[in-house]
Amino acid sequence: MVDLFIKHVLGVGLDRPGLYGKTAGYYGTVEQQGRLTLHMHMLIWIQNVLTPQEICEKIMDPSSDFQKAMVEYLESVHIGEFMTGTMESVGKRLAEEDHKNPSRVPPTETLPEAPPEKCAHDAQSDCAKCQDYMSWWDRFKHTVDEILYLSNRHT
Repeated sequence: MVDLFIKHVLGVGLDRPGLYGKTAGYYGTVEQQGRLTLHMHMLIWIQNVLTPQEICEKIMDPSSDFQKAMVEYLESVHIGEFMTGTMESVGKRLAEEDHKNPSRVPPTETLPEAPPEKCAHDAQSDCAKCQDYMSWWDRFKHTVDEILYLSNRHT
């Protein structure tokens, strides 16, 4: 997989540039995560690109087209949304739940609830098994939002 990435994405060993431009060099190392899955960290040197200083100057220049394009790109790909509402509404709901039940344990300190078995037919409002399954999905969404709210907010 890594050899394919180096060849086809970086264009190393080919008579054409890679997706990012002409690769001048690369270095990578593979490491294992806690769940024994492998992943790679890689540095790539691309010929004829902006230096870090040039990038900094273009980003800091408020009249720069580069700055405008970079901000638009970052805003388009980095979207943090909750499944059940806005950050404010999720925070308000969690505060209300904590007030009603001060001994409630947050999902960051518990194991997740396993999903119930799904019906073989399309969801039906008069089917108890379907109701149980849809109710689990609602709880799942609230749980995910709480984990995000507690663990992944930058304030």
